[in-house]
Amino acid sequence: MNKIEKKYNLSLLYIEDEPTILQNAVEFLSDDFLEVYQARDGKEGLALYFDKKPDIIITDIEMPNMNGLGLCKEIRKVDQNIPIIITTAFTDQGYLLQAIELNLVKYLIKPIQEALLNDALEQCAKKLDTKDKSVERLTEVHYFDSFNKTLMHLDDFVKLTANELTFLTLLIEQKHRVITYKEIENHIWNGEYMSEDALKGLVKNLRKKISKNFLQNHSKLGYKINLHHG
Repeated sequence: MNKIEKKYNLSLLYIEDEPTILQNAVEFLSDDFLEVYQARDGKEGLALYFDKKPDIIITDIEMPNMNGLGLCKEIRKVDQNIPIIITTAFTDQGYLLQAIELNLVKYLIKPIQEALLNDALEQCAKKLDTKDKSVERLTEVHYFDSFNKTLMHLDDFVKLTANELTFLTLLIEQKHRVITYKEIENHIWNGEYMSEDALKGLVKNLRKKISKNFLQNHSKLGYKINLHHG
């Protein structure tokens, strides 16, 4: 295969139990990534993930000690955002369904075609770039990722109801101004009547999950978010 033209300012972890495939892949990708780490099975790959914190992971499925899907499940317990590409010689429907559930970027069939690998890496890079631009820090320990629609407290996910997620997303999208009561009614209650108690309950629950001071009420107008600038 020809070399990937674009130089990625990222690190990559490649996990593959076939020595020749692993060596060729690492040599092929080394010129295009700041670091390329390599592992020969899922267990070794998981240890390297925690040690090196790579930006992107490419992993085979069928491996000793821990297979690729088992590895991905362990990683997704602590990290929902890192782009992962799966490679395999098999087209098992069960694998494909699990790959979808694990929020993987691509499922590549061996032998890997250069164009498909390039496309997958481009998708990973774009996902990382979008994520960096979409994260807003709400407090010292809370941040919201609007790309993945997730609220985090340190490294833990905070569960939101559908209305809480819609309201928080609206506040962040319009972070430079006050969101009027009418806008809140239209976005969350779809134009139907919004009772005062319903809105107060929504605001109270969000403040409990984030902070009392992250949301400011403007009397007779609406609400405005106060982002953390520490």
